[in-house]
Order: sequence, then structure tokens, then C-alpha cells
Amino acid sequence: MNIFSLNPDLIAWHMRVAQEKHEKVEDEIAYMIKDCIQSSCTILVYAENEHWSGSGFHLGEGVVCTASHVCPPELNSKPHEINITFDGKTRYKADIVASDPNIDCALLSCPQISKNIPYVTLGDSNKAEIGDIIAVIGSPEGWHDTSTVGRISNVHQQLGEHAPSQAWNDIIFIDAKILQGVSGGMVIGTDGLVYGLVIGVTGQHAEIGIGENSVCPSNKIISFVNSITKSR
Repeated sequence: MNIFSLNPDLIAWHMRVAQEKHEKVEDEIAYMIKDCIQSSCTILVYAENEHWSGSGFHLGEGVVCTASHVCPPELNSKPHEINITFDGKTRYKADIVASDPNIDCALLSCPQISKNIPYVTLGDSNKAEIGDIIAVIGSPEGWHDTSTVGRISNVHQQLGEHAPSQAWNDIIFIDAKILQGVSGGMVIGTDGLVYGLVIGVTGQHAEIGIGENSVCPSNKIISFVNSITKSR
């Protein structure tokens, strides 16, 4: 068959008929992604002669949550600048409130977004179960508002003596794809609650992105937020 003999009008007609006959199937996680993605941000860090990016999400009142290795505590001891963007265009400056490598979680302050950026709610990660459908929302390699979908593959995992730091004990494993730059991104359930943030890949071949995709449970984040609130 000669492809150049195809009638463009006939192709358009078939497409139109097909779309009228078949409705697009939506599922619960798709709806939740569309809702929560408004609270997802790209984090851009500039420190001396280095710069890198990560992901984060708005917890409300201008507080943004991300991974500690995206915004490590040592940044406060040297000149740096942190910018966040929720649409890939408008940038806001943010400051580190606290950063704890022991759970790989950091909290940033950005009062400018408190009233104009939607926020997400943390869930109880102890209710997360193997097989639950989840979505990761973040900015892999700087691509804003990107989501992958999968399931929880394990909970309360302990790397023990093989853990590179304490942050890698009592973590959640997921099979949703994560790439460089998604660190700090939110992991949501079909109820729209955040059950953790991405901390990275662990395993013998983690350096090339092959291994267990690991998540800091939301209950660690809640405890961290509470400890910061009580100390102020």
C-alpha cells in the first residue's frame, strides 16, 4: 500500500468517529495527580561554582518540603541561593528552615507562595501497604510537572549496616520510575495524600539508576515538622 495515497480527510474522519465512540478512561490516581501537581515545584540551587536541581512540594503557609541532599544543612555556611518554581517560569527565593540528613528531609521557607500556591496534606505512612497504587510527582532532570505511576513494593525496610546513612532505614520501596532530579518529589496515594518523598535508588547498581526506588515515609516528615515547630 502506498502511504501517499491515504486521504487525510478520511483519516481525520476516522479519528473523530473513534473519539466519539470511545471515552477516555480516567482512574483515581490520574485525578489525584492533576490535583496535587499544582503543589509540586522544581528547586534550583546555586552554591559558589556549583548548581543543581531537585523537586519539592508545598505543605502550606509557605513551607516547602524536599530532600536534605537537595538542600543540605552545610549550604547555610557558605554563599548560596535557592529558587523554586511551580510553573517553570516564575521563580521565588527560598531559605532553609531546617535540613536533616538523618531522614533526608529539608524544609524551606518561601512566604510569597503561602496564599497563591495550593498545598498538599501528609498522610499516615503506617497505613501504606504493599501493592498500593502511588504516583511520583517531581522534576526529573529539570523537566517540570512530571509524574510516574506504580505501586508500593515494600514498607518499613531496613538496610542496616549497609545503609549509607540513617536516612535509609525504615523506608518505603516503590516501583514507579524515578530519575535524577526527582529527589524530594512527593509520592501520593489514590486518596491524594502524600505518603513520602523520594530519596533515591539503593542497591549494588544504584549509581546507574538500577535498584530499589526509595522513599522517606511521611511519618518521618511529620515528626520532623513537629520537632521544628516545638523548638521555635
